[in-house]
Formats: sequence, structure tokens, C-alpha cells
Amino acid sequence: MQASNSKQNKALNLRLVLSHIATLSPISRAEIAKITGLTKQTITNMVDELLAADLVAELGIKKEGTVGKPSKMLALSGKGTYSLGIRVFAQHCQLAMYNLTNEKLGQCQIERGASLEHGLELAMQALLADYAVEPGDLLGIGLSFVDQFDHQYPNHQARQDFTQLLADKLNQPVVLETTAAACAACHMLHGEARGLNSFVYIHLGLQVESAVVFGRQIMLGHNQLTGAMGEIFVTPETSDKDGELGRLNDFASLDALRSQARQPHMDLVGMAALLDSQPQLVDKWLEQAAEPMRIAIHMLESVLNTQTIIFGGDITPELLDLLIARLRPLIPSISQYGERDVPRILKTPNVQDIALSGVATLPLHSALDMHQPYAARLPQLAELTTKQALLFVAN
Repeated sequence: MQASNSKQNKALNLRLVLSHIATLSPISRAEIAKITGLTKQTITNMVDELLAADLVAELGIKKEGTVGKPSKMLALSGKGTYSLGIRVFAQHCQLAMYNLTNEKLGQCQIERGASLEHGLELAMQALLADYAVEPGDLLGIGLSFVDQFDHQYPNHQARQDFTQLLADKLNQPVVLETTAAACAACHMLHGEARGLNSFVYIHLGLQVESAVVFGRQIMLGHNQLTGAMGEIFVTPETSDKDGELGRLNDFASLDALRSQARQPHMDLVGMAALLDSQPQLVDKWLEQAAEPMRIAIHMLESVLNTQTIIFGGDITPELLDLLIARLRPLIPSISQYGERDVPRILKTPNVQDIALSGVATLPLHSALDMHQPYAARLPQLAELTTKQALLFVAN
């Protein structure tokens, strides 16, 4: 994307510069100027602002060829700026704090009480105190609901309203997304998709979620609602309960696994232990999940033909390995034609951390989104910090 040297586009240009630093680092000022079309002086001024706000850092010096001065290389700052990720479960909440380079400082878990925003406020304050981080050092907060049928906030509008309430309560920008979209953002900034243009991320949670990325843009759909992959029909048989065709969620979700265990309220810790305590039950779930998931993958490849499909989820690495093994051989699809430089399926390496680290990535990803800028809900009664104002305000 080319930038503009006009003063009116300073906010856009600043985010564009930071985006190139985030995705192409280590990178020099001269290289950024060449990519964006901005003048070297403009790049220098913007980098100075980003350095002062602890959003980027200078690394070592790189000699550019044999002529001219050596270049100081730039990357996201690992100190001074942090993000908080919050995942809301049915009975509890998980919070984790990360720096901009996706390194986790720490995490905690609280029970979900009557006043969710009050409990999260106290948990945030405790987490900041434990790691000697000031509230002003936060870039923002990422928020995700684990269950798409959450009892207190069952629809998108209710969750959007809560997001604004939380921004006002915590005096921080808050970005709401699905877990799958958050993980896709994390993969683009820090993971396997850093050099990819298109991919699908599949998150195996209580429901099967997905995020489709094209042109390094997460496709959010009408009203920002998309990714309910578990709702697609994968079998011709109808259910005895409601007469509907079989959905992917009925076979391959973690909700289907706990249904196999006849414990509909089993938490993720209990499900993780099933592989050791009830291996035959897990094997039965794998057997029923494999073919519907193979069909779903074939559909995604045939319709979208992205560079790859990345698997992650709220399951153990061992269980994810077993499921992926059951998917092979994959059903032949259009993706087998032409040259491939990426495998058809990739596994998230940090499966047990991907959800929290993904949600914590949302403030930075939102700030760098050129197509849908300023998606964060901002606090209405508190001033933004300098670093927040640089990225979340159209000046």
C-alpha cells in the first residue's frame, strides 16, 4: 500500500510505517521509505515518534551495500508497551499480559461473578501490579467470548455494548473479536502466516470457528459476523432431535467430545485429561470427527483455495496431532493443482497459548488495519496515552 506525503494522512501513514516494521522487521528507515513512497525525512520523523512512544526499538546496524552510511534496523519494541488479552468462559475468565513481540509476562484466572466488568477491573489491576506495569504502558485490551452462545451476552450487539462498557470501566481501548480471528491476527504478526497472503485459520473450541484471510485482511463478513464454520452441514443424515442435517459442530467440536463423555459441562482441563483417563472415548471422538472435518477442509479448499489451512484450538498438542493424523489422506481438491510452497495443512506450534496470545494481539492488529481503522472501542471519559492516541485517533 502506497502512502501519501500530505499532512492530512499522517495518522494513516504512521500506522502504515508501524505495520511494515511489525511484518518485515528487521527493516531500515530507507527500506520503509522505498516501500511506502514517503520521503526519508517523513519516515525519520514518524520513527522518532514511534521510538518515543516505546512502540518500536532500534536493533543492530546493517551495512547497506558498499556505499553510504550503515542503517539502524527497526523492530517492534519488547519493552515499555504491553497488551492485555481477556477470554470470557461460562464460569471464569482468563487474563494474560504480553509485550508487542508476543512474549507473555504472566496470566491469571478469576471466577466470573455478577459484575463481569468489575471483576475484570480488579484482575487487571492485580496483574499490572504483579509485573510492575503502569496502566499507561498498555496499548489496549483484546476481548473474546469462548462460547458463541454465552448465557449473559448471547449476541453480537450485546457483546459490542459490553466492549464499550469495559473500555469505560478500565479506561483502555478494547477490541472485540472471535477467538479464530484473534489467532489469525497473531499468526500474521508473529507466526506461521507472517509471509502469507491468504490462509484459513481453524480453531477447535467448544464450537469450531474459522477466520478467512485474503490479501492479509481478515474477512469479517456482514455486521462483522463470520467464521461460524461449525454450523456448516457435513453429513446427509438428519438428527433424531430436530430433523436438521449433521453440522460440523456435532462431530468435531470440543462440545461433541464432552457429549461423548456424557459430561456436558466438563471444562477444558477435564477434556484435556480424557486422553489419559479415557483413551477409548477420545478415539471414538476422533473417529467421528475425522471424516466431517475432511469434508469441511475439502469445501474450504475448493471454494477459497488459500495458500494453507492452519489448525489450532483449545485442545492439547497431543490431541491435535492425533486429529490431524486422522485427516490424512486429505480429499483431493483444487489446491493440489499448480505449484505449492506451503503444506496444505499447518499446525499451530504453540497450541496451548495461541488463544490468549491471539486475543492479546488484537489492539496492535486493530491499530495496523488499513481497511477498517479505529475498530477499537475507546474510553469515553478518559484521555488516551500518547501511544494510544498515535494509533487509535484519526488526527
